[in-house]
Order: sequence, then structure tokens, then C-alpha cells
Amino acid sequence: MKKNLITPINFEVDIERLKYDSAKALEKFPFNNHNQICFVNTSGDNLDPYEGTGDSRLSHCPMYRLKEEDFNIFNTAFNNTIFEEICQHFPFKMGRIRLMKVPAKKCYWMHNDPGIVRYHFAVDTNEDCFILYRDHGHYHIPADGVCYKMDTDEHHTAVNASRDDRIHLVISGI
Repeated sequence: MKKNLITPINFEVDIERLKYDSAKALEKFPFNNHNQICFVNTSGDNLDPYEGTGDSRLSHCPMYRLKEEDFNIFNTAFNNTIFEEICQHFPFKMGRIRLMKVPAKKCYWMHNDPGIVRYHFAVDTNEDCFILYRDHGHYHIPADGVCYKMDTDEHHTAVNASRDDRIHLVISGI
């Protein structure tokens, strides 16, 4: 039986503005080798959009040994963008806010993120991009401006079985 692990919440943005501001951010700060950029930092002295990228469990990642709650300073390089507005008005306590890319014909490793909720806005996607849960099927998150809450306690991966890159804005709830 399929559990309801991804559900829409009552928070929406203008999808065209999200796409536009994402493209502008990526012109200035292209995806790194972890296919991410981060809009919040751990310190006002370090406004590196790559500081919060990767996985805290992996020693080769900038995020190594940091916690979601360490990320609480909005990066001023992204002032006057939809990312700043989301940071100011999001209804839940946040950690990292990242653009994350799954390249065409790729997926993440199967994992879980106990105790963390992820909120997703699809920026660029199609029906061949989905979240796959080990024991609970797959879910497609449409690029409709709606924020979707994702249960990450269950083992999951993001799959891109298409020929185009899949990009989501992902907010870590803490």
C-alpha cells in the first residue's frame, strides 16, 4: 500500500518568477560538482553559495559535519529575489535552502534523512522525474509553484529518467 509521503502544503510561489530567479542565480553561481547552490550560510562572514552543498555525512562535501540548524544567515547575493521572499515568509523553521539538480539519466543514492523534513518546489521537471521510495512507490512533483512536503524518514532517492535536467528548490525543515 502506498503511503502519502509527499503532500502539498498551503504555500505557493509564482512559478515563472521562480524559474526566472533560478536562471539568474545560476548565471552568477553555476551548480558545483554536487549539483547544488545554497541560499543560506552559517555566518555573515562567509557568504559562499556552495557552503551548504552536498551531504553532511560525506567528508568530501562542503556541508560535512555541519547541521541544518547551523544555516540561518541569508546570503545577501540573493537579496531582492524570490529566494529571499521565501526565506522571509516560509511558515516553518528552515535550515538550508538549495537549488538541486539531478542531471538527465541520473539518480541520487538510496538514503534517508531522519528527523528532517524537506520541502520541494519543482523548477524544471517532467513526468520522467520522480522521488522513489524503497518501500512506497514513486511520486512526481510538478512545476506548479506549489510547495510539497516530503517525508525523508523513509529510504528514498530522486530519479531523473529523462533527457533533461531536473531542478528543485529544496528547503530543509528543522
